[in-house]
Amino acid sequence: MIRSIEKVLAEYRCRKGTLRSEVCDYLRAFRRKDYLDTHVDEARFVVFDTETTGFDTSRDSVISIGAVAINQGRISIDDSMELLVRRASIGDREAAAVHGLLSRDLSDGCDEAEAALAFLVYCGRSVLVAQHASFDILMMNRILQRHFGIRLMNDVVDTASLAKRLEKGPYYNLAHKSGEYRLDNLLLRYRIRLHDRHTAAGDAFLTAQLFQRLVSKGKECGILTVRDLLLR
Repeated sequence: MIRSIEKVLAEYRCRKGTLRSEVCDYLRAFRRKDYLDTHVDEARFVVFDTETTGFDTSRDSVISIGAVAINQGRISIDDSMELLVRRASIGDREAAAVHGLLSRDLSDGCDEAEAALAFLVYCGRSVLVAQHASFDILMMNRILQRHFGIRLMNDVVDTASLAKRLEKGPYYNLAHKSGEYRLDNLLLRYRIRLHDRHTAAGDAFLTAQLFQRLVSKGKECGILTVRDLLLR
């Protein structure tokens, strides 16, 4: 309901010419959802990851966005993006130890609003894919709401939830074994070599490989279309 109201208000601003054209083009792309019946091998998916100044969604910020597309079942390195977001601080020590970014790395980053616009243009109405997606979606939505008054409109696949669904069934409690569906453990289970871990672009690429394997496993279970994939 909230998203619908935001969309109506944003479309009004588009008609008035007071909202950036990139945002208006993005919103217009969702007037129809005919892509839902597209076969999973024909759809475009955007696998993405964010690195942040910390792990508190109420006060921390995005400092890096990495994304790579899967087109017709193949990871398209030439259809990818990586952005650093300009910040005064790299964040708390715990987060900095994970992402490894330094203040000088961020000094040449792009403005937060421009980074969000670039992400919208890149994604279009593709289905988004992320590991434990709720965190990354929430962090991106905070930027979009702050600058443009909208949230992401894309459908989203969480690789952790998809793996759980395929391996355990829809009623398995993810929290029962907290480490079982962490990215490192899934990569190990699906025999994906860890490389460039804990960078936004690196984690997006690793998650894309995981997603490919999960889609292949899903087809054996009758998950053939985007609509099938999105069923909870």
